[in-house]
Amino acid sequence: MNIRSTAVFALLLVSVVATATGLQHLSWHSIAAVRWDALKPYAVVLAGGMLFTEIGSRWLGIHRIAAGAVVATVIALVAGAAGALLVVVWIGLASYVVGSTALTLWSKRSEVPSTLISVLVGAVVYGALIGLAAHRPVNYPGVYAIALALPVVFGWRQVRTLLLSVLAFARRKSTSSLDLLIVGVALLHFVVGLMPETGHDALASHLFIPAHLASRHAWSFDVSLYVWAVMPMMGDWLFSLGYMLAGETGARLLNVGFVLTTCCLVRELVFWAGGSRAGAKWGALLLLTTPLTLLESSSLYIESVWAAFAVAGALSLFRALQRDGQRPADIRAAAILLGGALAAKAITLAILPGLFIVFLMRFRVWATKASVGLFARALGLFVFVGCVPYLTAWVLTKNPLFPYFNEIFHSKLWPLVNFQDSRWSRGFKWDTLYQVTFHSDAFLESWPGASGFQWMLLLLPAVVLVAGKGRSRALAILLAGAVSAVVTFQSIAYLRYIFPAVVLMVALIATAFSQEDNTSLIEKRVLWVAGSVVILLNLVFLKSATHYGDIVAQPLLSSAGREAFLRERLPIRSAVDVVNKLNLDDAPVAMFSSPLGAGLHSNALHPSWYNLNFERAVSDADTAGAMARAVVLAGGDYLILDAGWGAPTQRRLIEDASDLVIAFAPIAVRRVKDQYRFAQELLRNPGFAAGDGWSLPADIADVRAGSISVNVTTVATQQVPVIAGRRYKNSVKSACGRQPTQGRLQVNWMDAAGHFIGTSIQVFECTADAKTYSMEVRAPRNAATAVVYASGQTDVPVTFSEVSFKQ
Repeated sequence: MNIRSTAVFALLLVSVVATATGLQHLSWHSIAAVRWDALKPYAVVLAGGMLFTEIGSRWLGIHRIAAGAVVATVIALVAGAAGALLVVVWIGLASYVVGSTALTLWSKRSEVPSTLISVLVGAVVYGALIGLAAHRPVNYPGVYAIALALPVVFGWRQVRTLLLSVLAFARRKSTSSLDLLIVGVALLHFVVGLMPETGHDALASHLFIPAHLASRHAWSFDVSLYVWAVMPMMGDWLFSLGYMLAGETGARLLNVGFVLTTCCLVRELVFWAGGSRAGAKWGALLLLTTPLTLLESSSLYIESVWAAFAVAGALSLFRALQRDGQRPADIRAAAILLGGALAAKAITLAILPGLFIVFLMRFRVWATKASVGLFARALGLFVFVGCVPYLTAWVLTKNPLFPYFNEIFHSKLWPLVNFQDSRWSRGFKWDTLYQVTFHSDAFLESWPGASGFQWMLLLLPAVVLVAGKGRSRALAILLAGAVSAVVTFQSIAYLRYIFPAVVLMVALIATAFSQEDNTSLIEKRVLWVAGSVVILLNLVFLKSATHYGDIVAQPLLSSAGREAFLRERLPIRSAVDVVNKLNLDDAPVAMFSSPLGAGLHSNALHPSWYNLNFERAVSDADTAGAMARAVVLAGGDYLILDAGWGAPTQRRLIEDASDLVIAFAPIAVRRVKDQYRFAQELLRNPGFAAGDGWSLPADIADVRAGSISVNVTTVATQQVPVIAGRRYKNSVKSACGRQPTQGRLQVNWMDAAGHFIGTSIQVFECTADAKTYSMEVRAPRNAATAVVYASGQTDVPVTFSEVSFKQ
């Protein structure tokens, strides 16, 4: 036994002892994720999925992975999600055509980029286009469908070739038990993806944005409403693609698709680094069974998209720096994918140092005049793709990283302090691997074991194997992943933010343990046992990272079951549905609850750091009237109140200021009381007691104190400043003494430059008796001035004794 083997066995022994000690010190009774009632649905799906996959594989004579795809399709049909699954496949095909075209369009020689890289490059292109389209009200299902259909139609030859290759793969035989286990765990992720969304971050932003685009057809980028409105959103734009065409399930299955894509990237990394086919399968299985991975597939977090782009960009750069690579296509792919990662998450900057070190170490490959030109152009492409959200933030807020680092950029839209999440510590220490494994709750909202157990048992032996053999490609993966994790933890020690590093390090482990000349037979068996123990522990702790990964049959089998599930599990979603039906003009809705407003057709008013102005107004309210004014002046009418929100005194003020509409305990839908709505008069001289305030034509028929007579051509007007989106009430008191006729309520809307935007008109039947007529209006987008009319509808005069315009 050589020194390397001795070191590997010694590290394995130490790792086993440390893992056993950590497991022994866990408070098992307090870890809800490892109880049988939590794991039983997973065990059923895993066993059932593997059983039906094996039956399908043998009966149809196809590969086990292909049989798993058939099982997933049957599950989608039963769950009523076949359309959503088809949309995700459609997105993949369209992205493949767009990506492969983008990578080969300007190439001087024939290059065939990998299918996976082409799909991800195409996804970056679609995400970037949606991000630009989000600035204008053009986001409709038909537009998105055309954008996906055109590449498939014009690139049908590429699509046909791809489908034939998939069919050829399906016809292969599979004898590996690893394939069956991979399919079983993948089906777990798929079924979780079919469940209704209950995740906090998703309902607050990552699903809220796609739903907002679908209902309002544009995103406002308004940081006064949502402080995160100009943060990088590449992941959210892609979720919008699935949501627009297949609703919530489409977005969630697209997210699962990106998670499975990262497993395929592990496979490609292992092959690139010289690992075996079995090692690649072990790597995919390790990633799929990592609890952190289930966290990403159980809810709409954007790390799945971000990690796919970052890891694929790293792989493309690695390929570009090898002498036998397809240099132009690989360089271009690296630039686009890393730019897409930067457009998805700013912490991509923590990944770049490791890649830059690898780049410098391979200077002999690119230190030529031709190569320098290629890489220089790629750098420009990276900046062009990645910097759009930061440029948008700079233009709108004067802070490209708003609201972060505002001590540096001094945006007036946020206090001059650096925004940061104080829940998590910083730094990478000697025992960090142990801490993230057995004290995961210090690094994530989770239970112990959330990071997976491969870091304790397999990582250090893998590093020794790679370093001892001097595998330059595996060392490149190690360097990129390790530097990314350490740099990220120096900023914030949060597990979700090192997900790309997790993918890279899993690939490293799989590579180190699968190179044929690395180990003897006994070493291979020992490593196989260690890997099996890790897989088993990961499966036992599979739910430890997520609070949203439940599998329940009720919401999967019917829409009624879905509604009942949400009403019981997350009643705020039922409240949002009710508000959408009642709030016909899409007025902003005050959310005195957790900010779980996804699906709301209007803007949400959050009394929190999301919306500092509204938070201040609510905090300052000390009477029911003041609380009502805080909501009304923000443009709100309806509100959602959680019985556990805020202080009891605040809740009482909110209840006194509003009427109950419907309750889904502990959530209630309420509406501001009429006595507090439209209480402030904006017009001067609404009762015509004097001649000031109104613009009167010289030939007006009858002007006397307390009334005015007008008709369709002779009108009186008055201009008042308004706030776009705010609600107003226009009312008149009129009579027709001579003969019955029609009068008119009219408000014209003007922008800040005095240009006409639109008009709000309501005609009423005027009689001899004085009556009051009114209409509620909302100032349209960009409105700065309202022109209020006293006008008739015909030539017959109408006498107005009062014209009012209140907010």
